[in-house]
Amino acid sequence: MKRLVPVLLLILVCGVALGGGSASAPSPASCKEPENHKLVVDRLLLYHDSGEYDREIRDVANSARDYLNARVKDAPKEDKLAAVFDIDETSLSNWDALADCGFCSFTVQVKLYSVAHDPAIIPTLELFNFAKSKGVALFFVTGRPEAARAVTIKSLNDAGYSGWTDLIMRPEGGKQEPARIFKSHQRQLITDKGYRIVLSIGDQASDLAGCCVERTFKLPNPFYLIE
Repeated sequence: MKRLVPVLLLILVCGVALGGGSASAPSPASCKEPENHKLVVDRLLLYHDSGEYDREIRDVANSARDYLNARVKDAPKEDKLAAVFDIDETSLSNWDALADCGFCSFTVQVKLYSVAHDPAIIPTLELFNFAKSKGVALFFVTGRPEAARAVTIKSLNDAGYSGWTDLIMRPEGGKQEPARIFKSHQRQLITDKGYRIVLSIGDQASDLAGCCVERTFKLPNPFYLIE
């Protein structure tokens, strides 16, 4: 197993060809020096600071609102409609910490920085409040650990979020499922309670993968990846 990890990295980074059940040695042409990290960081900063990041978030949130408005109008009165929201880089922004640490991984970032004062991502907050005004039940499903519940509730309240039905967080201890499995399973549990999840919004593909939602909306996030 220890040998498999570097082999997989070679395949991903250097484009190593597979044949006969084993990986061949990388050629010089297929494993050139990657782009300098500073150049990548500079491009990410420019993407954010130019306003393009915010514009794309607004476009996705507006599409989600238009869809939800039409969906609620068509819903039978007996339906228990629900919407699921991710938290980090969906409902709350960690931008200051991300930029300050040079876009270190989200796991490292959480260990280094407080999550007590993350501001709202305004288009998402507006979507949240619109859904609430239409009587849609609101669920947060997050990869944050259960130990961070108190500080997460404070951050959400300080940012203007209120009136959600449940805040679902990762349990402490035991084997941790990948986000794409954990979040899909939690949506299944929500539907098992009789809710119809008509909308789910997140910034990672893993936020939206799997079952139990009629329509998903993906916000941009080139800053880190959670699988």
